[in-house]
Amino acid sequence: MADMLRFRKFDGEKQEIAARFDDLEEPAGEFLTVRPVWLADGTPDGLTDGLELRQHRPVPGDHRWAGYVRLDNEILAGRLLHQVAAGREYPAELTRLYGDESTSADPYALFDPYRGEPLRDIGAYLASDFDQFTAGLLTALCWLAGAGIAHRSISPDTVLWDSSAGQVQVTDFSRSAPFGVARTPLTGLEAWISPEARPETYSGMIGPTDDVWGAVRLLYYVRSGGHIPTDRRQLADFGLAETFSGLLDKVIGPPETRPTPRDLIVDGLRRPHLLPGVPDTRKPLIAGRARFLNARTRKHRDGAEPPLPADFWADLTWPPGPQKAGGPP
Repeated sequence: MADMLRFRKFDGEKQEIAARFDDLEEPAGEFLTVRPVWLADGTPDGLTDGLELRQHRPVPGDHRWAGYVRLDNEILAGRLLHQVAAGREYPAELTRLYGDESTSADPYALFDPYRGEPLRDIGAYLASDFDQFTAGLLTALCWLAGAGIAHRSISPDTVLWDSSAGQVQVTDFSRSAPFGVARTPLTGLEAWISPEARPETYSGMIGPTDDVWGAVRLLYYVRSGGHIPTDRRQLADFGLAETFSGLLDKVIGPPETRPTPRDLIVDGLRRPHLLPGVPDTRKPLIAGRARFLNARTRKHRDGAEPPLPADFWADLTWPPGPQKAGGPP
């Protein structure tokens, strides 16, 4: 007998659909797991041949609360990207949120299947596709900036390349954050964490230049056949300095003086820019984050998860106006 999935689709429509799940569950970013899900399509063999999706869920055990926050990041990023893309085709350069259930005791997000292979596996073999890869990666970052979000984890593990379609896809929004909030420290391989986000040096507010540091290092990784730059001067190798019309020195500098993804396309690559601008999305995003976590805290505390810490909201920059204690205005 099929299980029933109840969730809100990306367009806001509530869904209740029979679904089949794969028993195999694997890690999906930090503090999340993923398993394949097939939604019935109304035909006799619907659960066999129905719509395949990825179901992301928080890990069980001691890190479940951290998994809630990571899942929250993915859902809010996915919703905002749909808002920015409203009325036009969703960007193929970014993985697409299909729907989510964000307030139950077992929340989850549904994503379209990823397309391509991680650059960790194939990045050394893309020399002939470098120009197409470069344009696709920067296009993805422009869409993220248009949604008011920094990915914060651009790396060979989160960026895929579909060789058959010649297409980039940026995945894993679990560490993403809205523009205008204070940076929090990230852990992992230091080669892919910008200086302003490392535990010993994190500072400042997240903005539209945060992802440029990792993106340019990833371009070097592809151009050099899979090597990680160890010195800023290496970024001038392989013609990258000429490719970006001399903007690379600023990319490695502090985030306040870096070019944006749009700058790298228009002023660096000298290509027309037809992507969305950067709207003021902080207020609805912050309010959404508050409602999301507070609703779960209120309704589904089971004793194993700690309450929101006293300084949970301290990393947020509130819009002007009256504020309520412990949450957004």
